[in-house]
Amino acid sequence: MNNTMRATLIWSLGAVIFSLVGVYVALNSNGVWYSVVSAVILLLAGVIFASKAILSLRAAGRSS
Repeated sequence: MNNTMRATLIWSLGAVIFSLVGVYVALNSNGVWYSVVSAVILLLAGVIFASKAILSLRAAGRSS
């Protein structure tokens, strides 16, 4: 496995983990403001990880 595919896997796993935790926190927040803010931050981190995974995958496609 080359380094770009490994990086893509790591970024995508991070995206899945942050997104799942963010959704879990959002569903169990009960309207408490700090839980809602933390869920939004976690979901934003998931989006950033997903974008990094897409960029890494595109870089892997160009190098081969």
